[in-house]
Amino acid sequence: MGKRWICLLLSLVLCCLCAGCGGYKADGSFTYLLPQNITSLDPQTASGSAAEVVISTLFEGLCRIDEDGKAVPGVAKSWESNADSTEFTFHLRKDAQWSDGSPLTAQDFVFGITRALAPSTGTLAEDLLLIRGARAYSNGEADASALGLEAVDDHTLVIRLEKSSPDLPSLTAGAHYMPCNQSYFESCEGHYGLSSEYLITNGPFTFGNVYAWQTDSGERSITVSRSETYQGDHKVQAASVTFLIDYDQSYDEDPITALVSGSVDILTLPDDQAQAAEDQGCTLLSLNDAVTGLLLNPQSEKLENTQLRSLFFKSLNRQDLLAQRGNTPEAQGIMPACVLWDKEPYYAEGQTAYTLQDSEALQGLPSLLSGLDLEEVPSITVICLDDPESVAVTNTLLSAWNSALGNAFNLERLTASQFQSRIESGDYEAALYTLRAGGTTPYDVLKSFESTAFPTLLQNTDYDQALRSLSFDLASYQNAEQLLLEQHVFYPIFQDETIYAVSPNTKGIVVAPDQTIDFTEARKR
Repeated sequence: MGKRWICLLLSLVLCCLCAGCGGYKADGSFTYLLPQNITSLDPQTASGSAAEVVISTLFEGLCRIDEDGKAVPGVAKSWESNADSTEFTFHLRKDAQWSDGSPLTAQDFVFGITRALAPSTGTLAEDLLLIRGARAYSNGEADASALGLEAVDDHTLVIRLEKSSPDLPSLTAGAHYMPCNQSYFESCEGHYGLSSEYLITNGPFTFGNVYAWQTDSGERSITVSRSETYQGDHKVQAASVTFLIDYDQSYDEDPITALVSGSVDILTLPDDQAQAAEDQGCTLLSLNDAVTGLLLNPQSEKLENTQLRSLFFKSLNRQDLLAQRGNTPEAQGIMPACVLWDKEPYYAEGQTAYTLQDSEALQGLPSLLSGLDLEEVPSITVICLDDPESVAVTNTLLSAWNSALGNAFNLERLTASQFQSRIESGDYEAALYTLRAGGTTPYDVLKSFESTAFPTLLQNTDYDQALRSLSFDLASYQNAEQLLLEQHVFYPIFQDETIYAVSPNTKGIVVAPDQTIDFTEARKR
Protein backbone atom coordinates (compact mmCIF):
# COMPACT_ATOMS: atom_id res chain seq x y z
CA MET A 1 0.00 0.00 0.00
CA GLY A 2 2.85 2.36 0.88
CA LYS A 3 4.63 1.67 -2.43
CA ARG A 4 1.44 2.39 -4.32
CA TRP A 5 1.08 5.78 -2.67
CA ILE A 6 4.72 6.57 -3.38
CA CYS A 7 4.29 5.72 -7.07
CA LEU A 8 1.15 7.84 -7.24
CA LEU A 9 2.95 10.73 -5.59
CA LEU A 10 5.87 10.48 -8.04
CA SER A 11 3.43 10.48 -10.95
CA LEU A 12 1.81 13.65 -9.65
CA VAL A 13 5.21 15.30 -9.24
CA LEU A 14 6.19 14.39 -12.81
CA CYS A 15 2.90 15.74 -14.13
CA CYS A 16 3.46 19.00 -12.29
CA LEU A 17 6.99 19.24 -13.65
CA CYS A 18 5.78 18.67 -17.19
CA ALA A 19 3.03 21.24 -16.73
CA GLY A 20 5.61 23.72 -15.41
CA CYS A 21 7.74 23.38 -18.51
CA GLY A 22 4.67 23.80 -20.71
CA GLY A 23 5.14 20.43 -22.39
CA TYR A 24 8.30 21.50 -24.23
CA LYS A 25 10.39 18.55 -25.35
CA ALA A 26 13.90 17.98 -26.61
CA ASP A 27 14.89 16.47 -29.98
CA GLY A 28 12.88 18.95 -32.05
CA SER A 29 13.68 20.38 -35.48
CA PHE A 30 13.84 24.14 -35.89
CA THR A 31 13.78 26.59 -38.79
CA TYR A 32 15.39 30.03 -38.94
CA LEU A 33 14.72 32.43 -41.78
CA LEU A 34 17.89 33.94 -43.23
CA PRO A 35 17.73 37.19 -45.22
CA GLN A 36 20.62 36.37 -47.57
CA ASN A 37 22.01 33.44 -49.51
CA ILE A 38 25.25 31.83 -48.40
CA THR A 39 27.96 30.76 -50.83
CA SER A 40 30.61 29.60 -48.35
CA LEU A 41 30.80 28.33 -44.77
CA ASP A 42 34.57 28.50 -44.57
CA PRO A 43 35.03 30.48 -41.32
CA GLN A 44 38.31 31.97 -42.51
CA THR A 45 36.79 33.50 -45.67
CA ALA A 46 33.01 33.72 -45.20
CA SER A 47 31.48 37.17 -44.77
CA GLY A 48 28.10 38.57 -43.82
CA SER A 49 25.88 38.08 -40.79
CA ALA A 50 23.89 35.24 -42.40
CA ALA A 51 27.00 33.10 -42.89
CA GLU A 52 28.24 33.87 -39.38
CA VAL A 53 24.94 32.71 -37.83
CA VAL A 54 25.28 29.32 -39.53
CA ILE A 55 29.01 29.09 -38.77
CA SER A 56 28.30 29.68 -35.07
CA THR A 57 26.25 26.45 -34.98
CA LEU A 58 28.82 24.41 -36.89
CA PHE A 59 31.98 25.66 -35.20
CA GLU A 60 33.05 26.58 -31.70
CA GLY A 61 35.89 28.98 -31.00
CA LEU A 62 38.08 29.28 -27.95
CA CYS A 63 35.28 31.32 -26.36
CA ARG A 64 31.60 32.01 -26.97
CA ILE A 65 29.52 35.13 -26.33
CA ASP A 66 26.62 34.62 -23.96
CA GLU A 67 23.33 36.50 -23.95
CA ASP A 68 24.85 39.18 -21.69
CA GLY A 69 27.68 39.84 -24.15
CA LYS A 70 30.34 38.20 -21.97
CA ALA A 71 33.05 35.80 -23.14
CA VAL A 72 32.43 32.30 -21.73
CA PRO A 73 34.29 29.00 -22.27
CA GLY A 74 34.06 27.35 -25.67
CA VAL A 75 36.78 24.92 -26.72
CA ALA A 76 38.93 26.66 -24.11
CA LYS A 77 37.81 25.55 -20.64
CA SER A 78 39.85 28.35 -19.05
CA TRP A 79 42.39 31.05 -19.85
CA GLU A 80 44.63 33.59 -18.20
CA SER A 81 46.67 36.60 -19.31
CA ASN A 82 49.80 38.40 -18.19
CA ALA A 83 49.58 41.66 -16.24
CA ASP A 84 49.30 43.97 -19.26
CA SER A 85 47.00 41.70 -21.35
CA THR A 86 49.51 41.22 -24.15
CA GLU A 87 49.77 37.43 -23.76
CA PHE A 88 46.90 34.99 -23.27
CA THR A 89 47.15 31.29 -22.51
CA PHE A 90 44.11 29.18 -23.40
CA HIS A 91 43.61 25.67 -21.96
CA LEU A 92 41.57 23.50 -24.33
CA ARG A 93 39.13 20.77 -23.40
CA LYS A 94 40.87 17.41 -23.80
CA ASP A 95 37.68 15.84 -25.15
CA ALA A 96 37.25 18.35 -28.02
CA GLN A 97 36.79 16.57 -31.36
CA TRP A 98 36.10 17.18 -35.01
CA SER A 99 32.90 15.78 -36.48
CA ASP A 100 34.90 12.97 -38.14
CA GLY A 101 36.04 11.81 -34.68
CA SER A 102 39.61 13.10 -34.90
CA PRO A 103 40.95 15.06 -31.91
CA LEU A 104 40.90 18.86 -32.03
CA THR A 105 44.20 20.40 -30.96
CA ALA A 106 45.77 23.79 -30.33
CA GLN A 107 47.54 23.46 -33.68
CA ASP A 108 44.12 23.55 -35.41
CA PHE A 109 43.64 27.05 -34.03
CA VAL A 110 47.14 28.08 -35.09
CA PHE A 111 46.49 26.84 -38.63
CA GLY A 112 43.03 28.43 -38.84
CA ILE A 113 44.19 31.87 -37.66
CA THR A 114 47.33 31.73 -39.80
CA ARG A 115 45.27 30.81 -42.83
CA ALA A 116 42.84 33.70 -42.23
CA LEU A 117 45.80 36.12 -42.19
CA ALA A 118 47.65 34.62 -45.18
CA PRO A 119 47.97 36.95 -48.21
CA SER A 120 46.91 34.05 -50.44
CA THR A 121 43.59 33.74 -48.58
CA GLY A 122 42.65 37.33 -49.38
CA THR A 123 40.53 37.87 -46.27
CA LEU A 124 40.23 41.30 -44.65
CA ALA A 125 40.78 39.85 -41.18
CA GLU A 126 41.31 43.09 -39.27
CA ASP A 127 40.03 41.49 -36.07
CA LEU A 128 43.23 39.40 -36.11
CA LEU A 129 45.68 42.25 -36.66
CA LEU A 130 46.36 42.84 -32.97
CA ILE A 131 48.20 39.47 -32.92
CA ARG A 132 51.96 40.01 -32.87
CA GLY A 133 53.37 40.03 -36.40
CA ALA A 134 49.91 39.73 -38.02
CA ARG A 135 50.08 42.91 -40.07
CA ALA A 136 53.53 42.12 -41.48
CA TYR A 137 52.49 38.57 -42.33
CA SER A 138 49.21 39.59 -43.97
CA ASN A 139 51.09 42.19 -46.07
CA GLY A 140 53.57 39.57 -47.27
CA GLU A 141 56.46 41.23 -45.38
CA ALA A 142 57.14 38.29 -43.01
CA ASP A 143 56.49 34.58 -42.85
CA ALA A 144 54.15 32.74 -40.50
CA SER A 145 56.89 32.14 -37.94
CA ALA A 146 56.64 35.84 -37.00
CA LEU A 147 53.09 35.39 -35.71
CA GLY A 148 52.44 35.45 -31.97
CA LEU A 149 50.80 32.02 -32.04
CA GLU A 150 52.18 28.99 -30.22
CA ALA A 151 50.71 25.55 -29.71
CA VAL A 152 52.61 24.67 -26.54
CA ASP A 153 51.05 21.22 -26.62
CA ASP A 154 47.84 19.67 -27.96
CA HIS A 155 45.70 21.42 -25.35
CA THR A 156 47.54 24.69 -24.67
CA LEU A 157 47.49 27.70 -27.00
CA VAL A 158 49.37 30.96 -26.42
CA ILE A 159 48.42 34.13 -28.30
CA ARG A 160 50.80 37.11 -28.04
CA LEU A 161 49.60 40.57 -29.01
CA GLU A 162 51.16 43.73 -30.38
CA LYS A 163 49.57 45.75 -27.59
CA SER A 164 47.29 45.34 -24.61
CA SER A 165 43.81 44.02 -25.42
CA PRO A 166 41.77 42.77 -22.46
CA ASP A 167 38.92 41.98 -24.89
CA LEU A 168 40.82 39.28 -26.79
CA PRO A 169 38.68 36.41 -25.34
CA SER A 170 35.57 38.05 -26.84
CA LEU A 171 37.27 38.36 -30.24
CA THR A 172 38.08 34.64 -30.26
CA ALA A 173 34.36 33.92 -30.59
CA GLY A 174 34.47 35.38 -34.11
CA ALA A 175 34.64 33.32 -37.30
CA HIS A 176 38.26 34.18 -38.21
CA TYR A 177 39.46 32.67 -34.91
CA MET A 178 37.78 29.31 -35.57
CA PRO A 179 39.94 26.18 -35.85
CA CYS A 180 40.77 24.51 -39.14
CA ASN A 181 42.12 20.98 -39.53
CA GLN A 182 45.09 21.31 -41.88
CA SER A 183 45.12 17.78 -43.28
CA TYR A 184 41.38 17.85 -43.98
CA PHE A 185 41.61 21.34 -45.50
CA GLU A 186 44.34 20.25 -47.89
CA SER A 187 42.37 17.15 -48.88
CA CYS A 188 39.50 19.37 -50.11
CA GLU A 189 41.72 20.78 -52.89
CA GLY A 190 40.13 24.22 -52.94
CA HIS A 191 36.53 23.18 -52.16
CA TYR A 192 36.68 23.63 -48.38
CA GLY A 193 33.49 25.17 -47.01
CA LEU A 194 31.71 25.39 -50.37
CA SER A 195 29.27 22.56 -49.64
CA SER A 196 28.43 20.13 -46.87
CA GLU A 197 30.56 17.54 -48.66
CA TYR A 198 33.72 19.55 -47.97
CA LEU A 199 33.51 20.54 -44.33
CA ILE A 200 34.20 18.99 -40.95
CA THR A 201 33.05 20.88 -37.91
CA ASN A 202 33.61 21.07 -34.16
CA GLY A 203 30.45 22.82 -32.97
CA PRO A 204 27.21 21.53 -31.42
CA PHE A 205 25.78 20.83 -34.89
CA THR A 206 27.16 19.33 -38.07
CA PHE A 207 25.92 18.04 -41.42
CA GLY A 208 23.90 14.85 -41.32
CA ASN A 209 24.64 14.08 -44.97
CA VAL A 210 26.19 15.64 -48.07
CA TYR A 211 22.78 16.80 -49.30
CA ALA A 212 22.14 19.08 -46.34
CA TRP A 213 23.01 22.18 -48.38
CA GLN A 214 20.41 22.85 -51.08
CA THR A 215 21.22 25.58 -53.60
CA ASP A 216 18.53 25.00 -56.21
CA SER A 217 16.17 27.90 -56.84
CA GLY A 218 13.24 27.55 -54.49
CA GLU A 219 15.11 25.17 -52.16
CA ARG A 220 17.95 27.24 -50.83
CA SER A 221 18.47 25.88 -47.35
CA ILE A 222 21.10 24.48 -45.03
CA THR A 223 20.19 21.80 -42.51
CA VAL A 224 22.50 20.97 -39.62
CA SER A 225 22.03 18.08 -37.19
CA ARG A 226 23.09 17.54 -33.60
CA SER A 227 26.73 16.46 -33.52
CA GLU A 228 27.49 13.12 -31.91
CA THR A 229 31.10 14.14 -31.28
CA TYR A 230 30.47 17.47 -29.55
CA GLN A 231 31.43 17.41 -25.86
CA GLY A 232 30.51 20.91 -24.69
CA ASP A 233 29.37 22.09 -21.29
CA HIS A 234 25.81 20.88 -21.78
CA LYS A 235 23.86 18.35 -23.81
CA VAL A 236 22.43 19.72 -27.05
CA GLN A 237 18.62 19.57 -26.89
CA ALA A 238 17.73 20.35 -30.52
CA ALA A 239 17.92 17.55 -33.06
CA SER A 240 18.39 19.79 -36.10
CA VAL A 241 18.19 23.33 -37.42
CA THR A 242 17.25 24.33 -40.96
CA PHE A 243 18.41 27.71 -42.18
CA LEU A 244 15.96 28.71 -44.89
CA ILE A 245 17.24 31.33 -47.31
CA ASP A 246 14.30 33.57 -48.14
CA TYR A 247 15.51 34.18 -51.67
CA ASP A 248 12.25 35.62 -52.94
CA GLN A 249 11.15 37.30 -49.65
CA SER A 250 8.06 35.10 -49.74
CA TYR A 251 7.67 35.37 -45.97
CA ASP A 252 7.68 39.17 -45.91
CA GLU A 253 3.98 39.51 -46.48
CA ASP A 254 2.83 37.39 -43.55
CA PRO A 255 5.69 36.45 -41.19
CA ILE A 256 3.42 36.07 -38.14
CA THR A 257 1.35 33.36 -39.82
CA ALA A 258 4.59 31.53 -40.62
CA LEU A 259 5.55 31.66 -36.95
CA VAL A 260 2.17 30.65 -35.56
CA SER A 261 1.81 27.78 -38.04
CA GLY A 262 5.27 26.53 -37.15
CA SER A 263 6.68 26.67 -40.67
CA VAL A 264 9.33 29.04 -39.23
CA ASP A 265 10.51 29.01 -35.61
CA ILE A 266 12.48 32.25 -35.48
CA LEU A 267 12.85 35.25 -37.80
CA THR A 268 13.53 38.95 -37.62
CA LEU A 269 10.46 41.15 -37.56
CA PRO A 270 9.76 44.80 -38.46
CA ASP A 271 9.00 47.05 -35.46
CA ASP A 272 5.44 47.67 -36.57
CA GLN A 273 4.62 43.93 -36.47
CA ALA A 274 6.13 43.19 -33.07
CA GLN A 275 3.01 43.79 -31.01
CA ALA A 276 0.85 41.70 -33.34
CA ALA A 277 3.33 38.83 -33.05
CA GLU A 278 3.32 39.05 -29.27
CA ASP A 279 -0.48 39.08 -29.25
CA GLN A 280 -0.35 35.78 -31.16
CA GLY A 281 1.80 34.19 -28.46
CA CYS A 282 5.21 34.72 -30.04
CA THR A 283 8.20 35.49 -27.84
CA LEU A 284 10.14 38.64 -28.74
CA LEU A 285 13.92 38.88 -28.36
CA SER A 286 15.55 42.22 -29.09
CA LEU A 287 19.12 43.45 -29.60
CA ASN A 288 20.10 47.12 -29.38
CA ASP A 289 22.33 46.61 -32.38
CA ALA A 290 21.23 49.21 -34.91
CA VAL A 291 21.12 52.88 -35.84
CA THR A 292 18.52 54.30 -38.23
CA GLY A 293 19.43 57.30 -40.31
CA LEU A 294 19.64 58.85 -43.75
CA LEU A 295 21.81 56.94 -46.22
CA LEU A 296 23.03 58.80 -49.32
CA ASN A 297 24.40 57.00 -52.36
CA PRO A 298 27.71 58.63 -53.34
CA GLN A 299 27.67 56.71 -56.63
CA SER A 300 24.55 58.58 -57.74
CA GLU A 301 25.33 61.38 -60.20
CA LYS A 302 23.24 63.74 -58.11
CA LEU A 303 25.11 62.98 -54.89
CA GLU A 304 28.69 62.28 -55.92
CA ASN A 305 29.88 65.65 -54.51
CA THR A 306 30.82 65.45 -50.81
CA GLN A 307 30.03 69.14 -50.15
CA LEU A 308 26.56 68.76 -51.60
CA ARG A 309 25.92 65.69 -49.45
CA SER A 310 27.07 67.72 -46.45
CA LEU A 311 24.62 70.46 -47.31
CA PHE A 312 21.74 67.99 -47.37
CA PHE A 313 22.65 66.89 -43.84
CA LYS A 314 23.16 70.42 -42.53
CA SER A 315 19.73 71.53 -43.71
CA LEU A 316 17.94 68.90 -41.56
CA ASN A 317 16.22 69.85 -38.32
CA ARG A 318 17.32 67.10 -35.94
CA GLN A 319 14.72 67.81 -33.26
CA ASP A 320 11.87 67.61 -35.77
CA LEU A 321 13.16 64.22 -36.90
CA LEU A 322 13.50 62.92 -33.34
CA ALA A 323 9.96 64.04 -32.54
CA GLN A 324 8.58 61.57 -35.09
CA ARG A 325 9.71 58.66 -32.91
CA GLY A 326 9.43 60.14 -29.45
CA ASN A 327 10.13 56.92 -27.54
CA THR A 328 13.21 55.99 -29.54
CA PRO A 329 16.61 57.03 -28.10
CA GLU A 330 18.71 59.46 -30.10
CA ALA A 331 21.76 58.07 -31.90
CA GLN A 332 24.98 59.59 -30.59
CA GLY A 333 26.84 58.53 -33.71
CA ILE A 334 27.03 55.62 -36.10
CA MET A 335 27.75 53.10 -33.31
CA PRO A 336 24.72 51.22 -31.90
CA ALA A 337 24.31 50.75 -28.15
CA CYS A 338 25.64 47.16 -28.32
CA VAL A 339 29.11 48.34 -29.40
CA LEU A 340 31.54 48.25 -26.50
CA TRP A 341 35.06 49.40 -25.75
CA ASP A 342 36.88 47.73 -22.88
CA LYS A 343 33.51 46.32 -21.69
CA GLU A 344 31.97 49.81 -21.54
CA PRO A 345 29.69 51.62 -24.05
CA TYR A 346 31.64 53.04 -26.98
CA TYR A 347 30.27 56.56 -26.44
CA ALA A 348 30.99 58.10 -23.05
CA GLU A 349 28.01 58.99 -20.87
CA GLY A 350 26.85 62.53 -21.63
CA GLN A 351 28.73 62.70 -24.95
CA THR A 352 27.13 65.15 -27.39
CA ALA A 353 25.21 63.46 -30.16
CA TYR A 354 26.41 63.85 -33.74
CA THR A 355 24.62 66.61 -35.63
CA LEU A 356 25.44 68.83 -38.59
CA GLN A 357 22.48 71.20 -38.40
CA ASP A 358 23.75 74.58 -39.65
CA SER A 359 21.38 77.03 -41.35
CA GLU A 360 24.24 79.42 -42.13
CA ALA A 361 25.83 76.79 -44.37
CA LEU A 362 23.09 77.50 -46.90
CA GLN A 363 24.72 80.86 -47.63
CA GLY A 364 27.38 79.00 -49.58
CA LEU A 365 24.84 77.22 -51.76
CA PRO A 366 25.01 79.55 -54.82
CA SER A 367 28.78 79.26 -55.15
CA LEU A 368 28.64 75.50 -54.65
CA LEU A 369 26.02 75.10 -57.38
CA SER A 370 28.03 77.35 -59.69
CA GLY A 371 31.13 75.22 -59.14
CA LEU A 372 29.13 72.12 -60.02
CA ASP A 373 27.58 73.74 -63.15
CA LEU A 374 24.13 73.39 -61.60
CA GLU A 375 21.35 75.95 -61.74
CA GLU A 376 19.52 74.48 -58.75
CA VAL A 377 19.79 71.75 -56.15
CA PRO A 378 19.05 68.39 -57.77
CA SER A 379 15.81 66.80 -56.64
CA ILE A 380 16.33 63.65 -54.57
CA THR A 381 14.02 60.66 -54.13
CA VAL A 382 14.22 59.02 -50.71
CA ILE A 383 13.13 55.39 -50.45
CA CYS A 384 11.76 54.02 -47.20
CA LEU A 385 9.73 51.13 -45.85
CA ASP A 386 5.99 51.56 -46.22
CA ASP A 387 5.12 51.80 -42.54
CA PRO A 388 3.72 54.83 -40.66
CA GLU A 389 6.87 55.62 -38.64
CA SER A 390 9.26 55.42 -41.59
CA VAL A 391 6.97 57.50 -43.78
CA ALA A 392 6.56 60.15 -41.05
CA VAL A 393 10.32 60.49 -40.53
CA THR A 394 11.01 60.63 -44.27
CA ASN A 395 8.30 63.23 -44.87
CA THR A 396 9.83 65.37 -42.10
CA LEU A 397 13.26 65.39 -43.68
CA LEU A 398 11.76 66.04 -47.12
CA SER A 399 9.86 69.00 -45.67
CA ALA A 400 13.13 70.38 -44.28
CA TRP A 401 14.80 70.04 -47.66
CA ASN A 402 11.92 71.60 -49.56
CA SER A 403 11.88 74.53 -47.15
CA ALA A 404 15.63 75.14 -47.10
CA LEU A 405 16.66 74.19 -50.61
CA GLY A 406 13.62 75.23 -52.62
CA ASN A 407 13.09 72.12 -54.67
CA ALA A 408 10.61 69.28 -54.95
CA PHE A 409 12.00 66.22 -53.18
CA ASN A 410 10.22 62.90 -53.40
CA LEU A 411 9.25 59.94 -51.25
CA GLU A 412 9.01 56.37 -52.56
CA ARG A 413 7.38 53.80 -50.29
CA LEU A 414 8.50 50.20 -50.70
CA THR A 415 7.74 46.79 -49.27
CA ALA A 416 10.52 45.13 -47.30
CA SER A 417 11.53 42.93 -50.24
CA GLN A 418 11.47 45.85 -52.68
CA PHE A 419 13.50 48.00 -50.31
CA GLN A 420 16.10 45.28 -49.77
CA SER A 421 16.40 44.67 -53.49
CA ARG A 422 16.91 48.37 -54.26
CA ILE A 423 19.57 48.73 -51.57
CA GLU A 424 21.43 45.60 -52.68
CA SER A 425 21.48 46.70 -56.32
CA GLY A 426 22.51 50.28 -55.49
CA ASP A 427 19.38 51.54 -57.25
CA TYR A 428 18.64 54.45 -54.93
CA GLU A 429 19.62 58.06 -54.34
CA ALA A 430 18.80 58.23 -50.64
CA ALA A 431 17.20 55.90 -48.14
CA LEU A 432 15.93 55.89 -44.58
CA TYR A 433 18.15 52.98 -43.63
CA THR A 434 18.78 50.91 -40.50
CA LEU A 435 22.47 50.08 -40.12
CA ARG A 436 23.02 46.93 -38.06
CA ALA A 437 26.27 46.35 -36.19
CA GLY A 438 26.86 42.67 -36.97
CA GLY A 439 28.80 42.37 -33.70
CA THR A 440 29.85 44.18 -30.55
CA THR A 441 33.09 45.86 -31.64
CA PRO A 442 33.53 49.26 -33.38
CA TYR A 443 35.14 47.48 -36.30
CA ASP A 444 31.93 45.51 -36.93
CA VAL A 445 30.25 48.83 -37.78
CA LEU A 446 33.12 50.57 -39.54
CA LYS A 447 33.65 47.69 -41.97
CA SER A 448 30.09 48.22 -43.29
CA PHE A 449 31.41 51.27 -45.14
CA GLU A 450 34.49 49.65 -46.68
CA SER A 451 34.61 49.84 -50.50
CA THR A 452 33.63 46.22 -51.05
CA ALA A 453 30.90 46.28 -48.42
CA PHE A 454 27.14 46.42 -48.60
CA PRO A 455 25.23 48.77 -48.69
CA THR A 456 27.01 52.11 -48.69
CA LEU A 457 28.88 52.18 -52.02
CA LEU A 458 31.36 54.68 -50.55
CA GLN A 459 34.42 53.66 -52.59
CA ASN A 460 36.83 55.85 -50.64
CA THR A 461 40.47 54.70 -50.65
CA ASP A 462 41.45 56.92 -47.70
CA TYR A 463 38.78 55.31 -45.57
CA ASP A 464 39.76 51.83 -46.73
CA GLN A 465 43.34 52.56 -45.71
CA ALA A 466 42.18 53.81 -42.30
CA LEU A 467 40.47 50.46 -41.72
CA ARG A 468 43.59 48.55 -42.70
CA SER A 469 45.72 50.72 -40.39
CA LEU A 470 43.64 50.36 -37.24
CA SER A 471 45.90 50.02 -34.21
CA PHE A 472 43.20 48.65 -31.91
CA ASP A 473 43.07 51.57 -29.53
CA LEU A 474 40.06 53.83 -29.03
CA ALA A 475 41.69 56.84 -30.71
CA SER A 476 42.33 54.79 -33.86
CA TYR A 477 38.66 53.80 -34.10
CA GLN A 478 37.53 57.34 -33.39
CA ASN A 479 39.76 58.68 -36.17
CA ALA A 480 38.30 56.17 -38.64
CA GLU A 481 34.79 57.08 -37.50
CA GLN A 482 35.51 60.79 -37.97
CA LEU A 483 36.89 60.17 -41.46
CA LEU A 484 33.71 58.28 -42.29
CA LEU A 485 31.44 61.03 -40.97
CA GLU A 486 33.32 63.55 -43.11
CA GLN A 487 32.24 61.60 -46.21
CA HIS A 488 28.60 62.48 -45.42
CA VAL A 489 27.09 59.21 -46.58
CA PHE A 490 25.18 58.30 -43.41
CA TYR A 491 23.41 60.65 -41.01
CA PRO A 492 22.57 58.79 -37.76
CA ILE A 493 19.27 59.77 -36.14
CA PHE A 494 17.84 57.04 -33.88
CA GLN A 495 19.18 54.19 -31.80
CA ASP A 496 17.35 51.10 -32.99
CA GLU A 497 17.07 47.39 -32.42
CA THR A 498 16.68 44.09 -34.19
CA ILE A 499 13.59 42.23 -33.08
CA TYR A 500 13.55 38.45 -33.28
CA ALA A 501 10.20 36.71 -33.01
CA VAL A 502 10.08 33.11 -31.81
CA SER A 503 7.20 30.72 -32.54
CA PRO A 504 4.67 30.14 -29.69
CA ASN A 505 5.61 26.45 -29.81
CA THR A 506 9.33 27.03 -29.30
CA LYS A 507 11.39 27.73 -26.20
CA GLY A 508 15.09 28.02 -25.32
CA ILE A 509 16.51 29.87 -28.35
CA VAL A 510 19.03 32.51 -27.26
CA VAL A 511 20.21 35.50 -29.31
CA ALA A 512 23.61 36.89 -28.31
CA PRO A 513 24.76 40.52 -28.80
CA ASP A 514 27.14 39.39 -31.56
CA GLN A 515 24.00 38.29 -33.48
CA THR A 516 24.77 34.60 -33.19
CA ILE A 517 21.81 32.40 -32.31
CA ASP A 518 22.16 29.54 -29.86
CA PHE A 519 19.84 26.62 -30.65
CA THR A 520 21.44 24.14 -28.25
CA GLU A 521 18.73 24.50 -25.59
CA ALA A 522 15.84 24.84 -28.06
CA ARG A 523 12.76 22.73 -27.28
CA LYS A 524 9.36 22.34 -28.89
CA ARG A 525 5.86 21.32 -27.89
